[in-house]
Amino acid sequence: MRIEDLDFSKLRAFQLVASHGTLAAAATQLGLTIPAVSAKLKRLDQVVGVPLFRRLPNGLAMTSAGERFLRDVTLLLQEAEQAVARVQSPANMQSEETGSLSLAIGGDYASFFMPRLNSFLAEYPRVQIGMRVTRRSDSLAALQQGRADFCMGVFPRLPQGIAAKVVARTTMSLVTRADDAKVATGSRLIVAPRGSALRQLLRKSPYMEGLPNVLECPTCQTAMELVALGAGPAIVHTMCVAREPNEELKTTDLGEKHGLMQLVVAYRRSALRSRAAQAFFDRVTA
Repeated sequence: MRIEDLDFSKLRAFQLVASHGTLAAAATQLGLTIPAVSAKLKRLDQVVGVPLFRRLPNGLAMTSAGERFLRDVTLLLQEAEQAVARVQSPANMQSEETGSLSLAIGGDYASFFMPRLNSFLAEYPRVQIGMRVTRRSDSLAALQQGRADFCMGVFPRLPQGIAAKVVARTTMSLVTRADDAKVATGSRLIVAPRGSALRQLLRKSPYMEGLPNVLECPTCQTAMELVALGAGPAIVHTMCVAREPNEELKTTDLGEKHGLMQLVVAYRRSALRSRAAQAFFDRVTA
């Protein structure tokens, strides 16, 4: 592999397809055609020497190599964005910026946003951040009542006066132990709690039929740990599987027909009036 062949346009296309789950969504964000994005992925496979996606009838699924590559690529792109931001913005203006921001975030999505939040904190050390991990309804209530400036998570419906920007999309995946051939009828299924966005999507899923024994689990990470211990199969966000690869587990992407969830940053429009808030929003939604 020649490092000069590994340009950022291919890496960005790979990251967007991995995050959004479809070539179409990545093409829209990049302002390219679907064939152009597909060509970038094919060329990237050739450059790195291993396939990063499996072609399925209903879309694409990352290989284990692709999942590992995604983590490194995400960090690389974030560092590149930080480098550009540092060049374009006077460092002393950033270091002198003050203020405070209040965030509400769902537990499953915290790890997705932490690298972005850490990047902002490094450039704006005097801006105070207050963060709480809450349920979706509590997050929106805090946002409406002015107790939070930004909410990060999955919000199928937003109240009046609240805006949002989509930062990632994810399907759901069935996770089993690698030595389990299939999900047995009547076995325990580990799922998200009632009231969660993921659980609502599961209401019409065939995987919920004949599985009366349901174990509710608050986060995807904990669910996958239980699967590895033999507690039963689980249905989790596909994006969470990509962040927590485990060779003991077998993952089956259920595809968009089982539902597509949008991870967003929700905010009150008035929250973007300060320079610190606008800088934070730009960083976490990049």
